[in-house]
Amino acid sequence: MRLRHIEIFHAVYLSGSVSGAARSLNVSQPTVSKILKHAEDQLGFLLFQREKGRLFPTEKADLLYQQVLPLYEQLNELKIYTAALATTKTGRLRIAMTPAFGLEIGPMILAQFCKNNPDVTVEVETQHSVEIKKLLLNNSIDFGLAYEASASAGLSISTVGYSRFVCVSPTRLDIKSPSLKITELKDYPVIRLNPKSPLGLLLDLTLEKQSENTLSGPIIAETYHLAKRLAAQGVGLAIIDKITAKSGNSDKLNIHDLPDLDPIKINLIMRSGEHLTQYKRDFVHLVEKTISQ
Repeated sequence: MRLRHIEIFHAVYLSGSVSGAARSLNVSQPTVSKILKHAEDQLGFLLFQREKGRLFPTEKADLLYQQVLPLYEQLNELKIYTAALATTKTGRLRIAMTPAFGLEIGPMILAQFCKNNPDVTVEVETQHSVEIKKLLLNNSIDFGLAYEASASAGLSISTVGYSRFVCVSPTRLDIKSPSLKITELKDYPVIRLNPKSPLGLLLDLTLEKQSENTLSGPIIAETYHLAKRLAAQGVGLAIIDKITAKSGNSDKLNIHDLPDLDPIKINLIMRSGEHLTQYKRDFVHLVEKTISQ
């Protein structure tokens, strides 16, 4: 089927008539009838049967519609995008970041970027590291921001800064020391990070090297923000990154440094060898400047 066939088929399927499809597409009824007949000739089967002045889809048309719908939605997205391009002087920037950066640092960077580049359309989403890499390889985004990104073919990974592991404890436990050793956490339930996440895996490996893998607790959390909120509810202590600990509401929590643990790399990910426009270079510079502060 050609794109015009898909458009006409979709309109007739939804409206149930040639006249309704013609009105929705702002074309003549003979045009709709001609293109619909051409589509059926190309396919080799009927798409609609006429009953009492209305067109009813055949069984094959119902099956075809399920395949056509995603394509039609993509065409609509393309129309929206091209309309945005028509009113945009420069271009667009597409970014995905892990949830830890979506709380404060990411919005801070993007707010400044939009101020510096008012003609650029920005699309932003939060994803886990694995999904960020897939989106980059599919050319669905331009940049990814994540912790401890692992090397992948076709992707360039640069370290733009560092964070650290910290411990957050419920204020009701009254742990006042600003700095704790890992051994001091053994007497408390610890909300552990899922090792499927980069920080969860890094933390597990680090504790194993230090022979301090005896920390235990009732909950394993996949996201660092969730671990923080569980700690605020008094479930236990949580070892999370400092950016998440400092972002958002930290009421009911004390934050303690963990000098026993190594720094955490903050990585900017992009496609290897890709030429960057000036505004994309500006974004990279702004990320490096903001995170290094």
